[in-house]
Amino acid sequence: MKVIVSIALFFCLTMLVFAQETLTVTASKDNTLYQDPEGLLSNGAGTYLFAGRTNQAANNLRRAVVKFDLTGKLPGNATITSAKLKMNLSKNADGESNINVHKLTADWGEGTSDASANEGSGVSATTNDATWKHRFFSSQNWTTPGGDYVTQPSAANIVDVLGTCEWTDALLLNDVKAWVSAPATNFGWILIGNESVKSSKRFDSREIATAANRPQLIIQYTTSSLVKQVSSAPKLFSLEQNFPNPFNPTTTIQFSVPISGDVRLTLFDGLGKENTTLINQSMGAGTYKYELNAITMPSGIYYYRLQSAGAVIVKKLLLIK
Repeated sequence: MKVIVSIALFFCLTMLVFAQETLTVTASKDNTLYQDPEGLLSNGAGTYLFAGRTNQAANNLRRAVVKFDLTGKLPGNATITSAKLKMNLSKNADGESNINVHKLTADWGEGTSDASANEGSGVSATTNDATWKHRFFSSQNWTTPGGDYVTQPSAANIVDVLGTCEWTDALLLNDVKAWVSAPATNFGWILIGNESVKSSKRFDSREIATAANRPQLIIQYTTSSLVKQVSSAPKLFSLEQNFPNPFNPTTTIQFSVPISGDVRLTLFDGLGKENTTLINQSMGAGTYKYELNAITMPSGIYYYRLQSAGAVIVKKLLLIK
């Protein structure tokens, strides 16, 4: 008698899947350099930043400095594709003017000084404040009064209308990439206006009450994740519970698609707003494992949804940091 043994075909096929994601970072420190040969003025804890030339008869230049701490903000498999500096212009008394963003080459401080009223004249500097003369008041000076920075702007924009102002350029993108690779070189940017004419601009600082108006760095990046096909020809369309759950910062999502076609695996936040697309591509029939790296995501409840061939399954996961 012949015995026929049916053997299921199991194999491991590995592929790279790229997901586009967005990281928004609020300034970690900011300040204004008020032109003053003695370096006695600053505004480290103030709600405004200034760039350009005022209508004062002397010492009328203002330069804003801002830094974004990127340490640990991006996963190790991130490829940065774009970067944008976003500031909120809250007062503009002198019409349109070009504002250049330059990469700083030396570190600087933010003290407790807090100017009154519109803050345009600054206030007495406190310990570790950045001033026109000092990187850290009153012990460390700039090599050049007014700040040490790369002469070529990283980005430029004409500033006029109140509200959101944005700077983006290939050089600014290169600055961000360099800072992620070497955090110790990250000293931020200095904003310099047209200093030959009246051009003063007032921007909101990181201390402003409205969080959306604080200086922000918006980074677009892709992550490559390994998706492993662990078996072929499953009978059912399925989405398993992620493991481990709760997790921090990585977890594995397993799913099966019984027929070849377009597969979309999407992540949503606790309010149902789409967070990112993890997979969106044509895939063969099989059972797959996807590793989610949530290092840039805040703690909370999330939902992941699998779509393929008109079928949809949603499950919940919990990130605890």
